[in-house]
Amino acid sequence: MPGRLRSPGAPVSGRAEDAPVKARAGVAVLVAVVLFCLVTPVVSAYDPHLPDLRRALLPPGPAHWLGTDQLGRDLLTRTAAAGRTSLLVALAVTAITTAVGAVLGTVAGLTGGAAERLLRLAATVALALPGLTLALALAGVLTPGYGTVLAALVPLGWVNCALVAATATRRAASADHVLASRAIGASAGHLLRRVIGPHVAGTVMTVATADFARTLVAVTSLGFLGVGLPPPRTDWGGMVSEATPLLVTAPRLALVPALALALTGLALALVVDGRPGPET
Repeated sequence: MPGRLRSPGAPVSGRAEDAPVKARAGVAVLVAVVLFCLVTPVVSAYDPHLPDLRRALLPPGPAHWLGTDQLGRDLLTRTAAAGRTSLLVALAVTAITTAVGAVLGTVAGLTGGAAERLLRLAATVALALPGLTLALALAGVLTPGYGTVLAALVPLGWVNCALVAATATRRAASADHVLASRAIGASAGHLLRRVIGPHVAGTVMTVATADFARTLVAVTSLGFLGVGLPPPRTDWGGMVSEATPLLVTAPRLALVPALALALTGLALALVVDGRPGPET
């Protein structure tokens, strides 16, 4: 059915104009956060994990721009180090779940039939399960560490990407030019590499960006609940958890990592909102 024609004097959609601006703003903020987390612990004169009780709870000043925590650690350096941990763990989980979801979804979308029905059945079961509760249960019986976080978040994290990849693959495979290429003898491998793959990749990357934001929240939630990384290493959630008893006397200890997480989440939301949606 042909789309509606816009009259000459009608305004252009505001969202279409704002989308690239949002994406660029999100990328700029995200790059700034990543550089802060990666560079600050390297150039800082303070160890983010080494306590110094003589400097406990110092207020912000020239020596410590954000002050120190209850163990005398520089809050700025520790926030950057915790952010580096949060981002790297979330990135690792997202990379694994995206790879698994993209492969399963593409295979199901290409083959259809039983494979696609099995994928949708598995996705229905996975989506019906309380993901964070299962992650907490699994992390609670394992030794805290990177492997535990991966084992807690990966098993159910692939579902969304797989469903989207299956739909995008099926849509791309049924396009007229793909059917015409098949009719003249183009191999399935060629079509997958040159036509279907690039179409699915853009959609998968959009989903992966949104999944990264959700995974970052899940990682910090595990850290806040005490089943993330063991001390002295921590993430933003662990920092907020450590600062909870001091919310009245030193609220900045919880506000700084919480604001860092919120800023990162906002940047990712802008990137996702600014990316073009999948073709229909």
